Amino acid sequence: MSLTPTKTKRDPALFGVGFAAFLLLGLIQAAYGPAFSDFEQRFGVTTAAVAGVSSAHFLGSALGPLLLGALLTRLPLRAAVMIGSAVFALGLLGLSLAPIWPLMLLAALLTGLGFGFLSGGFNSAFATLGAGPASLINAMFGIGSVAAPLLALGFGAYPGPFMLLALLALGLTFALRSVRSWPAQPAELALSKVSPRRVGLFGLLFFSYVGIEAGLGSWATTHLAAIGNPHPEAVTSLFWLALTAGRLGFAAFAARLPFFRVVLVCAALALLGSLLITVPALAVAGYLVVGLGISPIFSTLLTWFTSLNPVRAAPLMLTAGSLGGAVFSALIGVLVARFGVQAVPLTVVADALLLGALVLWVRREVGSNH
Repeated sequence: MSLTPTKTKRDPALFGVGFAAFLLLGLIQAAYGPAFSDFEQRFGVTTAAVAGVSSAHFLGSALGPLLLGALLTRLPLRAAVMIGSAVFALGLLGLSLAPIWPLMLLAALLTGLGFGFLSGGFNSAFATLGAGPASLINAMFGIGSVAAPLLALGFGAYPGPFMLLALLALGLTFALRSVRSWPAQPAELALSKVSPRRVGLFGLLFFSYVGIEAGLGSWATTHLAAIGNPHPEAVTSLFWLALTAGRLGFAAFAARLPFFRVVLVCAALALLGSLLITVPALAVAGYLVVGLGISPIFSTLLTWFTSLNPVRAAPLMLTAGSLGGAVFSALIGVLVARFGVQAVPLTVVADALLLGALVLWVRREVGSNH
């Protein structure tokens, strides 16, 4: 089966606002870190406490897809995404203007909630168009993350970038009205019952995949510095750039490849790359192999899922992925403290094997035509 599950009329306005939304999501995701020292000075909080703003954001981003899924049982996707965009803009405005730290945390929670709505909504919409468009929109997120430091250079770390993003998010909310045609599944599939078993199996796939991406991405700099690499930050950036470039490249030929084979090959590349990382002299090559190798997985999994299940259940996959990122990042931290930095690539080796086994299991459950 190809990676284009249905033929749906494509509205150019959808691509325009979708790309803009994911650029904004990438920008805000990477904007918190450079502003931490400014947060400490402005609000008089400790270094430990300032991390709470990121925690509040990620909590909101995990809750957002769940609330979106609930709303989609009552509202059309366009209305739900517009609500999320307005919440996102409100949260960003709060981050720009909050006078006290508790309100800053509340604003970060709202920003994360809107983030989750936009991510879940647009990912669900683009997944029904195929893995190519879904991969392309997620590449926009990576471009936004890479561009975020430029905002800090041009406007200062805080509050300039946050105010600019608030205004852009407000503009996005109004621009969403220009999208007249949202992708839709065939009525029979869209109205079908959600299979808890399939949701659980695909949820495990997303849990495992994001564990590789977030776990390795979070601990790459620490690992590289510990093994003596002279440029750990630069290599970490190369990992993320490889992930983004891979998504852009995959979008060009995704429609010609079957779901199962793509994810299985990607799991094998993640295994190969993480094994290379265990050898210090080959670590840089390993990070590039993993970044490029896993780049098609997210869009392919989401398109695979929506080809078999009602799109209203797709936001649950994003929440499963968020949990995987949190669990594996924390697990690696525990293992590094006990066994040393080699626990970073070895945990990814184990996760890549888990991902491959899960792919084989899911294929057996859904049949060989996928």
